[in-house]
Amino acid sequence: MPSSSIATSFRTEKETIDRLDALASSLGRSRNWLVNEAVSDYLAYNEWFVEKVREGMDAAIRGDFASDEEIDAVFRTYGAR
Repeated sequence: MPSSSIATSFRTEKETIDRLDALASSLGRSRNWLVNEAVSDYLAYNEWFVEKVREGMDAAIRGDFASDEEIDAVFRTYGAR
């Protein structure tokens, strides 16, 4: 199924647009491409983050915490005392 595009707009500082244009130019891409990549990356990261927080909250509600021994083992792995 082909994707559909919807036009949108936003306000930002001229300096931000200048930076977008400079980066897009250095990559050989359009401003539109760069903004779409940035929004896609932002959404992917934040969706992942929210899911990980939910998983952590669910584990906490279940009382699923690391034992003192497990925590000590992690600290020892990284040379912490």
